[in-house]
Amino acid sequence: MRALFLALLATAPAAAAEPQPAPGRYCAAGQDLPGISIGPGRGVGIDLMDCPIATIARGRVRAARCYGMGGAEVPYDADLVVRPDGSLEHDGALFRPCHR
Repeated sequence: MRALFLALLATAPAAAAEPQPAPGRYCAAGQDLPGISIGPGRGVGIDLMDCPIATIARGRVRAARCYGMGGAEVPYDADLVVRPDGSLEHDGALFRPCHR
């Protein structure tokens, strides 16, 4: 029975890896909004919050602890979609890598 289970597991298609944003700074396209920073590591800067350890999955960004203005420490959970072209969608706005 175990051998059958292992054989089925080996032939099952691998789950598609969810796209992750490339590290860097993203600017709102055509809008004056605070940018989004991805990295280093699992860090995310979003909505003027600094989240040193965040998870981006299933269209959300979540962190148990982020730091806001004045050093306020809060959890964070918001929408953040990684689009196929690598741009980001957040709170109804499109964010693309910043160009200087």
